[in-house]
Amino acid sequence: MVKVSLVVPVYNVENYLARCLDYCINQSYVDIEIICINDGSTDGSLNILNHYQKLDSRIKIINKENGGLSSARNAGIAAASGKYVLFVDSDDFISTIAVEKLVENAEKYNSDMVVFDYINHNGHEYIQHTIDEPSITSDKCFNIDTLGGIMYNRIPVATCFKLYNLSFIKENEILFDEGLIYEDVAYYAKVFTKAKRITYLSEPLYSYTIFRDGRILERCDEKLLDIFSVYEIAEKNLRESGYYEKYKLAFESSMISDIMWKFSVINNELKPIFFERFHNLEKFINLESYKDIFLPEFMKNSLIVYQYVKKANTYDEFLDILRREGNGY
Repeated sequence: MVKVSLVVPVYNVENYLARCLDYCINQSYVDIEIICINDGSTDGSLNILNHYQKLDSRIKIINKENGGLSSARNAGIAAASGKYVLFVDSDDFISTIAVEKLVENAEKYNSDMVVFDYINHNGHEYIQHTIDEPSITSDKCFNIDTLGGIMYNRIPVATCFKLYNLSFIKENEILFDEGLIYEDVAYYAKVFTKAKRITYLSEPLYSYTIFRDGRILERCDEKLLDIFSVYEIAEKNLRESGYYEKYKLAFESSMISDIMWKFSVINNELKPIFFERFHNLEKFINLESYKDIFLPEFMKNSLIVYQYVKKANTYDEFLDILRREGNGY
């Protein structure tokens, strides 16, 4: 067996952590290490970690000052000793057959990265998400040269829905950008521009908790402005690797729709500040360029509303245009 490192960042998740660790220690694949990075938790999370470490010696605890999710994941990468690494957020959980299935696929195809399906759950219902794309199948490898636009409108950006070859990560020095939220956006571009052999496993192996207090996606404060920084990093990576023009339409439509969503949820008093950053974004979208490209309705609507953002000089002017056009955001 090859060893697999499960990297579990932990910060104030005492209500979810035991469930996450139960699924980790009960994997059908036993040659694992479970690296838990206690990122300065102030609740009972560390007590739970200590309890589980007594139950299972494969659990390793790293205690550090709070530095955010990127910092914790980078600490996990540095400590990992497995051939593969799988990131598991501590308020989520993985199937008990996840590691077994992923290693089988990675070893069969010598993969740098394995992308797989996931399930959203809110405590009441479970919704499976799969990659609905005929060109990606479980019996062949692909990479950025063969993907086309589906890199940004079919494959999920989230880090946790992928198994990584640790040598691939370390040899290419691919780390998370610390101090920012939405770090997955930048990391996604880094791994996809470097990976030569990517495979897809059409099985829902990860369960993602949609709603919980304190989750990054629930934020509506000034940290939402980080969305501009992570897309700048992602674009820089695409440009430096020579792939920006190929993915320009897919990347920019994904970026605009993502930023538009953050714009809609940020606190009202911060909307004028967000608008100014959005207005000054040096992107000039030609809607005609997208007429023959499939886009979900929310993306189409976001591109239309972005025209209003560019047309208006102030947030109040933007709201006036929205009222005239009868278009929400």
